Amino acid sequence: MEEFLLSVEELLMSVPLWLQIVGLCFGVFWLLQMILLFVVRRRMLSCIRAELKNNIPVAETQPGVSVVVYSHNQADDLICNLPIILNNDYPNFEVIVVDDGSTDDTESVLTQMDQRSEHFFHTSLAEKITTLSHRKMAMTLGVKAAHNDIILMTDAHCMPASEKWIASMMKHFTPGVDAVIGPVVCENRVGLKNRFYQWDLFDRMLDMFNLTLSVKTYGGWGCNMAFRKDVFYANQNEAFQKYLRLNRGEDDLFLKEITRGKNVAAACSKDAVMVSQESQLKYVWGKIRLKRAFTQRFYFASPVMVRRLDAVTRILCILCGLSFIGLSAWLHLWWPMAVIAVLFAGYAAAYALIPYYTARRLGVHRYLFMPLAFALITPLLDIVFALRAHFRTKQFYVCRI
Repeated sequence: MEEFLLSVEELLMSVPLWLQIVGLCFGVFWLLQMILLFVVRRRMLSCIRAELKNNIPVAETQPGVSVVVYSHNQADDLICNLPIILNNDYPNFEVIVVDDGSTDDTESVLTQMDQRSEHFFHTSLAEKITTLSHRKMAMTLGVKAAHNDIILMTDAHCMPASEKWIASMMKHFTPGVDAVIGPVVCENRVGLKNRFYQWDLFDRMLDMFNLTLSVKTYGGWGCNMAFRKDVFYANQNEAFQKYLRLNRGEDDLFLKEITRGKNVAAACSKDAVMVSQESQLKYVWGKIRLKRAFTQRFYFASPVMVRRLDAVTRILCILCGLSFIGLSAWLHLWWPMAVIAVLFAGYAAAYALIPYYTARRLGVHRYLFMPLAFALITPLLDIVFALRAHFRTKQFYVCRI
């Protein structure tokens, strides 16, 4: 034993002190990253596996649900997606489309659809509402028009990935649960830029679920979110009054206001997936990025701090690891380089495979190399959009006239 310790000490003495400090820093950041990966970032994957094994509580009854669809100049999307929603395999639901002053053929499409189904209704916002958020007004109008006690929100450009979409969301309304968030992914498209936009939005969705499941409610996505009507009415003064003049925030900030411990559940199954078919992916990506960067100041502090800790330690872990490997190779110190390289490879594999298997379980496009390729870029984008949101605050508010 003494000989082994002496040999280890001799090996360490052969490494310069400054390089030992770099290695120690890498070890600390590597450990923090592995804890975050397996405690936080892996939570959605664990939840998906639990649902597959039927280890989650399921509601004994199937409550009535009102699906509220927001639409603005999306007649073609309504023609494509409404029949899929109306054909969902669920015993008691209605569909309400709220038209936000569309100028295309939306009205004629809705009129035709109204004649085909007795469970379909539509209404419209007043054209001259200019001092309040249209999305929040549409959300309120849809809730007021609903006949059922549970509201399921989505958008006209979104298509359910399964005919069991409604059922997969509703089964999470067990006693004590007031809201349920569901996964939203972008339609699969070719091209490196489109792949990046898709991955980045998928990564945002992973953050939303993982932080909500492991820390505290981090937000929701209005394209796939359900809540109880009585909670909406009980909290609308608190949940909406603060943010009525915000252009956005009707989904994540609303959930933040109604949160009481564990009353927000997450539907982690392939049947709960909603596919966004927005045509201008770059524009949508930038809009969502900028909106989230602005509304993040209103979020709970704990999930925001965990996300920032993950971003900072990820950058430092990668930089320290690559620096140590490069410097060790330059000094011909092969054994410490090999040790750090093995640890670094294990971290890279875990960081890439967790979202890969999450996407695989959800039945959506799998990202294997994207997480590694943009591991450093994503935190930098967070900083860029945070600065843009800070210096362009006025654009996030509805102007008074």
